[in-house]
Amino acid sequence: MKQSSSDANRRLARTAAPDATESLHGRTRSHLPGEEDERDVILLIHGTFAGRATDGGDSWWQYGSPVWRQLGKRLPAGARISEPNEVFHWSGDNSERARIKAGYDLLERLLELESAGRKYHLIGHSHGGSVIWHTLRHATRRRKSLDGLRSWTTVGTPFLHYRTRGAWSPANVFSLVLSLVFLKPALKLMVVFAGFVLAALMGWKAALHVRTDQEVGVLMATLRAPLLKLAELAGVPLVATGSGLRLGSYDPASGDSVAAYLFMTWEGWVICLIAVLGSYVFLLLASFFLNPVCESLRIRAEKRLERNVMAAYRGRWLGLWSSDDEAINGLRATLDLSVSFVSQLTPREPVLLSDYLSLLSRPYFWLLAPAYNSLVRPTLDRAVRSMVVKTAQGNNRPAAEVIAVSPLPVPAESPDAYPALPVGLNASLLDRANRHARDIAPKLRELLSEPSFVAGLERFGAALSGQELIHTSYFDHPQILDLLALHVAWARRDYICSTIAARLPHDVQVWFREFKHSVHESFEIEPAASQGPQTGLVRPRRRQFTEQVRQSLSSETAQNAFLTLLSPTVAQGSFVLHRRSN
Repeated sequence: MKQSSSDANRRLARTAAPDATESLHGRTRSHLPGEEDERDVILLIHGTFAGRATDGGDSWWQYGSPVWRQLGKRLPAGARISEPNEVFHWSGDNSERARIKAGYDLLERLLELESAGRKYHLIGHSHGGSVIWHTLRHATRRRKSLDGLRSWTTVGTPFLHYRTRGAWSPANVFSLVLSLVFLKPALKLMVVFAGFVLAALMGWKAALHVRTDQEVGVLMATLRAPLLKLAELAGVPLVATGSGLRLGSYDPASGDSVAAYLFMTWEGWVICLIAVLGSYVFLLLASFFLNPVCESLRIRAEKRLERNVMAAYRGRWLGLWSSDDEAINGLRATLDLSVSFVSQLTPREPVLLSDYLSLLSRPYFWLLAPAYNSLVRPTLDRAVRSMVVKTAQGNNRPAAEVIAVSPLPVPAESPDAYPALPVGLNASLLDRANRHARDIAPKLRELLSEPSFVAGLERFGAALSGQELIHTSYFDHPQILDLLALHVAWARRDYICSTIAARLPHDVQVWFREFKHSVHESFEIEPAASQGPQTGLVRPRRRQFTEQVRQSLSSETAQNAFLTLLSPTVAQGSFVLHRRSN
């Protein structure tokens, strides 16, 4: 008998838990059955094309995966990664709509944690970071304060920055006018049809009349002409009378009711169908032109909102990205794509026998080629290129144009405002990806030798491990996992971060400190005796935790790493940790 997903998740939990629950310092982080788990929850948000149906698996964000285990071992005792039935899923489609929807879904999950009083952290890879950013924007717009959010980290996220029309730009005004033009006949048809139905329900006996072309005006007459012609072709007679244009052959003097004519005869069904269909078509056309207007106003409001979002959540952010990240640089390259997709109209030189027959079309080229090449072709080429670029970017928002791609949620005034990964760590990531990329050539050769290109392409995709690219191999590097764990410990104001930092090279420690300074967050070590009112003081809650802190800081390496990160002032004697927001 097939097991349910909950049974599978429980079995997966029993399998993965022994290794994953072992903490960095030898303490178990598992809790007894029935005991409430008050540890911080870490939600892992995957990127584009990385969605899976199950909670457990080998993908970096799935429960029990190698990354899940290795990261879990590095975390402080008061934090854990999401377990079965807690894993966040979204479609992973390369679509801005999908990312925005995932942002709404993630916000609902976070509001559940907020209502339960839980603390949590978010880690997003690739466009998973975009999903987190959409979540923060949704929360700010809905005036929902995410007080339980202690940290959010983006790894290799290519944030798309949009430009849209001005509120009163000619394009917006033109679209708004066209939407109103099509909205008017839609409403008129609804009113006329509602009058027919009301007459049928009330038992009135009156001919079905509409106003003549002269009465409705040239515009309305032009828009409704196809509908009247369609009714005439379907067998509904149209007769001009002194009261207007009569629809159908219904005669009140016959003694039949309007209801019987509309709902029991062929002509009546045709009239009802055309009225409903015409209203729908005109409403559809009105919405087609109104959508970009509404979306442009929405994007402009989001741009104004982004500054507030960054001001509220900037201090909890850590951005990890390589200057050689293929996704970021590749999407950035689409901004200047100059490939031509539509060729010019030029006569062919006579080479083949059939080319001599085409000499008869030379006058055609002489007449049409200049106008086509100078006017029609550039317009078509721009349209096709825009479609290709938007598909690659996943930009399916109306009236939105991507003008910048960066690893920053909000464009910075200075390109060096937020530092990328340090040179040494970036070189290590690049070297690792290059070593694995050497195996691509033999795999590509096997692809070309396949009799079926589709089968070979599937085999080629299955043979790739993801380690050939920096973008898909961040989590294979131990220092990246250490930085993720360090940020969680830092956000928790946990002294155990000194032990985590001790494993990192000095330049990575300095980079982490500089990044936190760039988001206006810093920590100071000051003598306890010189302190006044100690706001935000982090105190050990239990004697056991105090002893662990002393042990973790006993080694000279851990102390140096801790002081390097927390910098700036060190005094003799005891010390306390304070948080300062600039």
